Amino acid sequence: MTSRRTTTLLCLGLGLALARAAPAQSPDVPSGPASVSGHVVHAERPEAAADIEVLLYALSDDGGAGLRATRSDAEGRFRFEGIANDASVVYLVGARVGEIPFGKRFRFEPGTTEQSVVIEVSDPAPDAADVRVRDAVVRLGRGCTHLRVEHVHRVENPGARVVFVPEGEREGAAPLLEVELPEDVEGFESLLGTAGLERQGRRVRFWGPLYPGSQELAFGYGQPLGRETFELGFPQGVEALALEAPRDEFELDAPRLSAVESEGPLARLRAEGIAPGERVSLRASPTPRETSPLRASRAEVWLELDDAALDVNQRVEVVAPEPLPGGDAPLLCLPVPRGARGLRFSDATLSAGLRRDPSGDLALHGPLPEGPTQVALSYRLPASAAGARFEASFDRNLPLLSVLVADTGIVAETERLHRRRPIRSEDRIFLHWEAFGVEASERVELALRPSRARRVGGRWASTGFALLAGLASLGFLLTPLRERAPEPVESSDPAERELRALERARADLEEDLETGKLDPENHASLREELEARAQSLRAERETRARSGHATPAPAADVLPPCTSCREPMREADRFCSQCGAPRPEAAPPA
Repeated sequence: MTSRRTTTLLCLGLGLALARAAPAQSPDVPSGPASVSGHVVHAERPEAAADIEVLLYALSDDGGAGLRATRSDAEGRFRFEGIANDASVVYLVGARVGEIPFGKRFRFEPGTTEQSVVIEVSDPAPDAADVRVRDAVVRLGRGCTHLRVEHVHRVENPGARVVFVPEGEREGAAPLLEVELPEDVEGFESLLGTAGLERQGRRVRFWGPLYPGSQELAFGYGQPLGRETFELGFPQGVEALALEAPRDEFELDAPRLSAVESEGPLARLRAEGIAPGERVSLRASPTPRETSPLRASRAEVWLELDDAALDVNQRVEVVAPEPLPGGDAPLLCLPVPRGARGLRFSDATLSAGLRRDPSGDLALHGPLPEGPTQVALSYRLPASAAGARFEASFDRNLPLLSVLVADTGIVAETERLHRRRPIRSEDRIFLHWEAFGVEASERVELALRPSRARRVGGRWASTGFALLAGLASLGFLLTPLRERAPEPVESSDPAERELRALERARADLEEDLETGKLDPENHASLREELEARAQSLRAERETRARSGHATPAPAADVLPPCTSCREPMREADRFCSQCGAPRPEAAPPA
């Protein structure tokens, strides 16, 4: 499997590079003491091997890729120098003649520094009459909401030339391979060796290039799990057809196919000699399965909105009661909103067997260790000047969902989430919402839109910024000429300090209402809480005054408030607990 994946990645990387000029910004191949000398050979037209671009593509074990380009001389010879001879690096050197890429794969033997490569190129043969469709394997798997179907077709070119039908000549021509898909196919994707593969409706056609010898083509798609029976059509026929599926996940039945005795986790059905144009009916009934033991404990979603996109960072904590091995059926499904792009995942998430479900969701197949695991992913959703909408759902009950939104001047609207106090970081403020007891498949929605103040700011940004900069400069110049107003002395009475803090909070609340950050309903609720606390503090102060227990005067060595934010400080404080500024010196004795 590793070798097949490496070859696929190499062919993909080289194919993409050969499809266009090698970009100057592409990373170079690993450097070292070795060199590669080669010769491009065209048996029928030797002149076609001269002055063509030759690319050297490298793939390291860690997934790092590099690319270097040169051109062949008048005799078709080329050379690459100063490259690594590490045996863990796989190289592919290739050239293109017309639309057909040709290449050779190699590694350096331990201790060697020279490698010789011959690339045989040829003009394509457009006639597919000699191509043979040898066998086809259809593999079934269980996804989140869909049946996963993977086709592997083996085709053979017995000739000495590459068979390829150019795009401009395909109208009315016979493809090298043709398959008719079932109805309601979703999430179609090419998997292996499928350059030249096209899908038009229910028809999948392969036009080459098909190199001399045998070649495998693979593609996949999904069907809703509720559709157990489906049909496949083979316009060209196939010498042998096999159906495979995990025996503990499906019950298979196909009138045209017979069961094959086999050991291991896969059940197999097989038939020989599928005639051209024959349609084969298949039935895959999912067997009852136990509920996944994986439990979701909580989830956090971090959002940031700009005029072009909504950035989403999502983390879900799941807990396994015991080590869970990897398997075909998903242990956890992560729905992904429609329109999401730029999907990225943490290394831990990828190592937990992450796959893309045909429905577009993500599926975690394991293995997972005992205890908690953090599943982290990020993506972007489209947004406009009017805002964006975020929607979250989970495939199992979730005790706690936290949503944190970077406060860039936005208004949020939601029915399911309730608002909490904002969270402050070193340089940001995040609006905070929570939902408890989110049920499986329940949709939690949050609509975000720019506030009125932000929209005005964006409208006047070009002129307003210059105006504010000028006023700020003027203020800076005039400050030394003005007499500075004395700072208010902070009371030593804790109740009095809290009352002043409540007054500041109430002023902030009114500003949030005016700028559109708070809707009237939330504003009224928060204001009521602040006023209730203020009345309680005033009542305590009056009771204390009537009883004759006045607050003692501050001692001579009591510290003055913080010079930066005016927060009261204690004798034991070395730094302000609010803003972190160094504490002022103690007041001199009276």
